[in-house]
Amino acid sequence: MKIQSVGKLDIPEGVTVNRSGRTLTVKGPRGSLTKDFSHLNLDIRVNAKKANLTIVRWFGRRTDLSCINTCLSTIRNMVTGVTKGFRYKLRFASAHFPINVTCEGQNVEIRNFLGEKRVRRQAVRPSVKVYRTDVKVTKDELVLEGNSVEDVSQEAAQIHQLCLVKRKDIRKFLDGIYVQTKENVVAPTA
Repeated sequence: MKIQSVGKLDIPEGVTVNRSGRTLTVKGPRGSLTKDFSHLNLDIRVNAKKANLTIVRWFGRRTDLSCINTCLSTIRNMVTGVTKGFRYKLRFASAHFPINVTCEGQNVEIRNFLGEKRVRRQAVRPSVKVYRTDVKVTKDELVLEGNSVEDVSQEAAQIHQLCLVKRKDIRKFLDGIYVQTKENVVAPTA
């Protein structure tokens, strides 16, 4: 058992982190994200002058100390989200029956999966932007964009799970919608 364990994170320029209890609000050029860390027994300190964030755990065992890095990773993802954003690209794979996907506003409709008549619908969260890429550029692609990696990845996973093959050999029936790439909306400058 360690008496005090500390984790630190530097806050980049253009990003402000505000703390209210164990609730953090991260603001950047792309917007703001709020996350509640009250379920973790951690001391969170924000130093605006030095532009860093410190997380402290007192008298923690090994499993307690792992929460420090979990919290730091979540905050790092929030900072990345408000500065660069997250983009997930999903591709449609079909052997015989072409999958027909339409996006109207925040609703995604999947038709003709394995030739079934059933229409699969997914209401996408308002924080995530969803659209189809131009067929001339890339065929059979769906793009999800947003600031929160949790929201974007959750929507990608739910769309993927809508098109799971049931009661058939999944080694033979490889049809579905799969995540192809995970990238940032704002391209890194070299």
